[in-house]
Amino acid sequence: MKKPLKFKFLTIALIVSLAIIGVGCDRLFKKPFQLPASAKQEPWPIQTGLRAALVRDNIPTVNRIVLVPDEATFLAAIQKWNLKGNWPILIEDKKYAPMFVQRFKPEEIIRLPSIKQQLPKNQKLQQLMLNAAAAAWNATDTQTLKAQWTQLGWEPPGVVITSENDPARSAAVALAAAHGQPLVFLEGNFGKPNDTLNNTQWKTLQTAIKKAVESTGYFYSQLADPIDTITIVRQLAVKYQYPEKPDEQLAVTDGLGRLPNGERWAAVGWIYGSEVRSIYQAMCAIFLDSETAMLYDSYPKEGNWGKYEMEEAASGLKTIGLNVEVVQRPESSLEKWRSLASQPWTVDLILMNSKGYPKSFQVGNGDASVEDIPKLQFPAAIHMIHSWSAAAPDDKNTVAGRWLENGAYAYVGSVNEPFLSAFIPPKLMVDRLKRGAPFLIAARQLESPPWKVATIGDPLMSIAQPRPRIPPTQQPM
Repeated sequence: MKKPLKFKFLTIALIVSLAIIGVGCDRLFKKPFQLPASAKQEPWPIQTGLRAALVRDNIPTVNRIVLVPDEATFLAAIQKWNLKGNWPILIEDKKYAPMFVQRFKPEEIIRLPSIKQQLPKNQKLQQLMLNAAAAAWNATDTQTLKAQWTQLGWEPPGVVITSENDPARSAAVALAAAHGQPLVFLEGNFGKPNDTLNNTQWKTLQTAIKKAVESTGYFYSQLADPIDTITIVRQLAVKYQYPEKPDEQLAVTDGLGRLPNGERWAAVGWIYGSEVRSIYQAMCAIFLDSETAMLYDSYPKEGNWGKYEMEEAASGLKTIGLNVEVVQRPESSLEKWRSLASQPWTVDLILMNSKGYPKSFQVGNGDASVEDIPKLQFPAAIHMIHSWSAAAPDDKNTVAGRWLENGAYAYVGSVNEPFLSAFIPPKLMVDRLKRGAPFLIAARQLESPPWKVATIGDPLMSIAQPRPRIPPTQQPM
């Protein structure tokens, strides 16, 4: 395994200042959605994060939540987004929508009645979805959307890939609209979330994803060109067979976005599941900011384990304004974990190191089970240094499956025994987050060959300080 990518000393204070100026950027350079030239000297993960931040800061968040009863009404409601503002839209349920509402705390909640229409099928449904994503950029279809992006100086940082037949499809519309990304359709059977693709299936998927990205017409084959992320929003196998060791599995999200020689050209995120949960995960990634973090360190301080200590990471998160709780040895123990887990957690970010298996994880002096995973009162992004946790993420009786079932909207974990060096030490990961790299990218060994760590969620989601919102009266529906 190669050593993790280490960025040179940060010199982008001016860049960040320009980014957070927001709608005033067009006074500083001609096109409001174009990064200053100096930003292109930064490492590609920083460029990707800055481009995502530029959209966030140029398109205001309206301080409202819209709740809808069904997918057809969702697709009608999202067409109200535009360059003057957007806002969270969720399908109302008894679990995920209340979690989001409690965390977002909107000034206004609007419940829309059902439009009582069946969604079209096939090409007509695809066109509806494409037009809905275009509306957020004051465009009417794919052609006018590209023209609008050119006029604004916008280059998409990634591509969103979905299936018209998958329940997660409307989450893809939201992610394409919010981040300014092409929306592409990929049909076919590529396994269920807990499956492992054989070598033939894996090559078929690689080819299909590459063709889908090529269809956008944007450059993609090198890092720091327009397309540096792929968001797959549909059912898919989490693992594929390791060609050199057929009894082991690698992570699909780490194997995709690679040249034939294994070099990376994109980072991949993945959202799947019901329409309710997938839309919830997309809205969390787009609209929620980070204020609190739990760092749980079960490792000893000796040897390689000590490289994964949490104190320096905690200090780094505090510098960007997060309220951080750190639990480490000798305090970290099974008793301590169960005490913490006895109440629902209200933290935005969870970083944890552990040892274990798909259904158990060490928390210090003993092993906790899936039943010891806490309920989440607020949505959370989770990075778990642990073997096997994401081997079957659609099974709620596994570690990743239970975190996702409980409301995690982003998750980093391994599909097989990865060895400790597969994971980024928390300090390095937080250094990347501080500089603006998106969460799933900051968590990766960026220069290693394809390996075993899966990244679930939106690859453009960042750990960002709370952004200002405009009142609903400034942007009526």
